[in-house]
Amino acid sequence: MTTAALQGKLESFRLPDVLTFLASAKKKGTLKLEGDEKKESYVFFDNGAVVYAGSNQESFRLSGILMRKKKITRAQHDAIEKLMESAGGRFGQIAVQQGILTDPQLYDFLKIQVSEIIYDCFVWKSGNFYFTDDLELPPYAVTIAVDLSNLIMEGARRITEWEECLRLLPDNRVVYRVVSNPDTDKITLSLEEWKILFLINGRRTLEELCHDAEDDPFNVYRVVYGLLANKLIEPAPPLAADDSQPPMTTPMPAMMDETFRQAPANFSNDSTVSELPARDDTSLLVSSDAKLSLSDVVKMTVAQVSVIGGELNGTVYPLTEQEYLIGRGRDNQIQLNDLGVSGRHARIYRGPEGYVIEDLKSRNGTWLNGARVYHSQLAEGDTVRVGATDLRFNVLYE
Repeated sequence: MTTAALQGKLESFRLPDVLTFLASAKKKGTLKLEGDEKKESYVFFDNGAVVYAGSNQESFRLSGILMRKKKITRAQHDAIEKLMESAGGRFGQIAVQQGILTDPQLYDFLKIQVSEIIYDCFVWKSGNFYFTDDLELPPYAVTIAVDLSNLIMEGARRITEWEECLRLLPDNRVVYRVVSNPDTDKITLSLEEWKILFLINGRRTLEELCHDAEDDPFNVYRVVYGLLANKLIEPAPPLAADDSQPPMTTPMPAMMDETFRQAPANFSNDSTVSELPARDDTSLLVSSDAKLSLSDVVKMTVAQVSVIGGELNGTVYPLTEQEYLIGRGRDNQIQLNDLGVSGRHARIYRGPEGYVIEDLKSRNGTWLNGARVYHSQLAEGDTVRVGATDLRFNVLYE
C-alpha cells in the first residue's frame, strides 16, 4: 500500500480546507475519506483539480441517483438490475442500450454522481483522510471540470439542518471581514449570496449579519460558511483600543431621525450572466440560481476622493479596487491623522450601482452632505465628513 503523503482527522481539518490545500499545491493523487458507519469516499486530483470521486455508499450508485432525479421509473430500474444479474454490464451502459438514456445524458448524470459524493463528504461530523500521490482512475470514470470554489459553495448550499449550521459556526459573536484581494470573479453566487457578502465589513458580528441581511438566519449561516471555507472571508482581529473609547465631545451638525434610516442597497436582477467555457461543468453541478460573478453584479466605476481643507488639502485617493477603509490606523488605504476619526472609521466599497459609503460603528459617525449616514450610495460631487475631515467624491468613469 502506498504511504500517505498527508493524513489527519476531519474534526481537526475540515474537508474544504484539505481540498483547498491540495488544489493550491497543484497535487496529483487520491484523497481517501473514512467516515462513520464504515463510509468511504475517494476524491481524485490531477494538477490540483478535482476530476473524479467514488464512494462505497449504496445511495450514491448511479441507479439510485437516476431514481431520485426521476429519470427512470422503478420498473425500468428493476429491469436493468435483472439484466445486470444475468448478462453483466454496467447500469448506465444498459440504460443507453435500452433507449432510456442517451450517451450525453449518461455522461451528465455520471458527473452529477461525482459531485453528489463530494457534497456528502462536506458535512461529515468526523472521520479520517489520507492523501497518496498515486492517481489510478477507474476505467469507467467520467471526469468533471468545475472550479473547486463553486463545488465548496454548492456543498454549503446542501446543508439541510440548522443544527449543522450551528456546529460549523458555533459562535455568533464572531466578526468577519473580506480577505485582501479575494479572487471573487472565479466564483459564481446567487444574488442573495452576493448581498450577504457585501454586508460583511469587519464590524458586524454574525448575529448582526443575520439581522441586517433581511434573510433567514439559516440561509445566512450557510452562505457565511461557504464564503469562509472558500477563504473569501476571515475572522476580523479585535477592535483597536481607540475604537472602544467613549465618543468625543466634538460638536456635530444637527440631524433629524430620518437621516438614520437608510434604504437597502438596490440589487438588480437584470445583470448579464457571463457565459462559462464550453467544457466547464459548473452550470451542471451547482445551483441554477448561482450564476452571477462579481463583474455581473457590480457596476464598474472608477472614481476618486479628495481631501478638502486641512493639512492634507488636495490629497487625492483614486478608487479603482473593490473596497477602501478609512481611518487613523495604518492598515487603512485612506489613512487620516485626525483625532476625531476612529482607527477604522468607514469603508467605501463598489456596490451594484457604484461606490457606497458605510460607517463602521465609528465614535463620531460618518456624514454625507451634512446628514449622518450608516450606509448610503455615493453620487458625483458628494461630500463625506469623518471627524473634522471632509472628502469630496468624484466619478471619473462609469
